[in-house]
Amino acid sequence: MESRTRVVAIAFFSLISLGAAACKSSQNNSNQSNPPIAVAKPGKWVAQYRSPASLSYSGMNLAVFYYSGISVVSPNVVFVCGDTPNPRAGDERVAVILRTTDGGQHWTDTPVELPRIQIPTLNDIHFISPDVGWAVGVDSGQDGIVLKTTDGGSSWTLTRIGYKEVPTTVFFLDADNGWIGGATAPPGDDEGIGGPSALLATTDGGHTWQSRYNVPISIYRVFFVDKMNGWASGSKGVIYSTVDAGLTWNSQRTEIETGEGAVDLSGDGVKQFAVSGLQFIDKSNGFAGASATEGEAGRLLVTSNGGATWRRQWLVPNAGIKDIFFLNQNQGWVLTDKGVYINYTIDGGRSWLSEPKVFEQDVTLSRIAGADAEHIWAIGGGAVFFRTSE
Repeated sequence: MESRTRVVAIAFFSLISLGAAACKSSQNNSNQSNPPIAVAKPGKWVAQYRSPASLSYSGMNLAVFYYSGISVVSPNVVFVCGDTPNPRAGDERVAVILRTTDGGQHWTDTPVELPRIQIPTLNDIHFISPDVGWAVGVDSGQDGIVLKTTDGGSSWTLTRIGYKEVPTTVFFLDADNGWIGGATAPPGDDEGIGGPSALLATTDGGHTWQSRYNVPISIYRVFFVDKMNGWASGSKGVIYSTVDAGLTWNSQRTEIETGEGAVDLSGDGVKQFAVSGLQFIDKSNGFAGASATEGEAGRLLVTSNGGATWRRQWLVPNAGIKDIFFLNQNQGWVLTDKGVYINYTIDGGRSWLSEPKVFEQDVTLSRIAGADAEHIWAIGGGAVFFRTSE
């Protein structure tokens, strides 16, 4: 039987699917506030990399090779994290980190092995340069850990976060200042996610972490556009924002939050949305993707005023939205948890094109990130996928 750590990871990914967004430098360089509308060019998604060990697996068994976090530094440099079966330990899992420095022509696939510690899973990864990056996950005792590298992943140092929550997302503004969001079990439950958590911050590059703000939800994504303006999204359809570098956080009206008091059985709140996709083009224009945990439904939310108001741009009736990636206010991609297509828009989500995943089975993808329209990757079960134009 797999370890309890993997049970937690499975519970987490079945709801919101985790890992890291494209690194800040790539997103900020390619995002434009008022771009021209792109010309629709059909594309398809091919498996650019599969673990050699996965070649003996087929069907749904491929999902045991799971990639949960991605950081795109440039068109050439990409990092991916996740976990796979441990070839030396039966049913146990081992965390892995993938790296390419040539745009995906070649990948290195390295198990995370440190002295006297077992790391069965990594949930997210974020690099600010080809050399400096962080990854978050848990050890075999369910303690939250942070890995840091300053040599492009050739070596890693480990720090424990010191808080009883599973780190789900990591975001760094620069070499010193970073944030972690985490998940806990709901009150009264021993397992699962969606319980209260703390937003953790560091000012020394991740050597120490402090709780900056306690929230009554689990956090699945953190995103900053600069040192002052940031957002955090999570369970119960909630998005928080800060305009003072994280000293204070305020909840924003999403129209899908659970809310307090009696539940409106005809409203979106009853569906218990998890907001697992979050990206801002600038401090005004942003997108969020959500997946219902009660029933099957997805929502793409859009804001043009920093989240003061969000509108439901796309209502997906029978699938949840796992992640989003936008190059600008118009052009973007959305991952859902059903179907053999990745969704592509050139008008800010008002209409959609379907781009097929070319693979031997319909695997669920969880994260998507890119450097520009020609260099976009999606990850999840089975493989690392790359978008190509037809």
